[in-house]
Amino acid sequence: MEPLELSVVLPACQEGDNLRQILPVLNDVARSLMASYEIVVIDTEQPLDDTPAICAELGVTRVPRRGGALYGHATRTALEVVRGKHVIFMDADGSHNPRVLPQLWAERDHADLVIASRYVRGGKTENPAVLIFLSLMVNVVFRVVLGLECHDVSSSFRLYRADALRRLELECDNFDIIEEILIKLSCAQPSFRIKEIPFTFEKRKAGATKRRLVAFAIGYLATLWRLSKFKREACRALRTQR
Repeated sequence: MEPLELSVVLPACQEGDNLRQILPVLNDVARSLMASYEIVVIDTEQPLDDTPAICAELGVTRVPRRGGALYGHATRTALEVVRGKHVIFMDADGSHNPRVLPQLWAERDHADLVIASRYVRGGKTENPAVLIFLSLMVNVVFRVVLGLECHDVSSSFRLYRADALRRLELECDNFDIIEEILIKLSCAQPSFRIKEIPFTFEKRKAGATKRRLVAFAIGYLATLWRLSKFKREACRALRTQR
């Protein structure tokens, strides 16, 4: 099929009520940017709510995730099916406002990765205090240990170049795939350029979060160890090539 300029991907798990609010606005915003785009909802393996009917009603592509039920499986599924030269990933719970898309899109030629950031000047979050604390801890630890020049390493609201994403071998199955993508893209391109734009992470509009705090913490510790090892090996390989 003919490639498009942009694919907007929303991994979703029982987010029908939120999608009904988000998708019409998202469609309007994307249409105002260009004619060549698609919106793809990566749903659960088997429907758990009315997401299929909502996508059909609103003219949005729904794809069941492949290989498992977790966020990482949804991400890898998206990379198998999207047609855009650029890909924007965003949450389906309403925390990522579709009206931020023009700001992400405007920076597409100025960086290899554009991140909607909570932790640069002008950014903020409406999360409960415990989640803000955990998020800040993850960001500080990953930034320091992995030497990342990025303030918001765990933001999933991002614009990527699709061809660069498809070249990665992604292993993480949970939300830590977000950090895995960042470090592997950075290692793959020594001159990798990251642009962060400020945005407000809003409260979810309906339903309950799918993140579990204990699994969240354990998963990130395991990922930190694995990505630290990966970065050491990648840097060693680059030095050898030079």
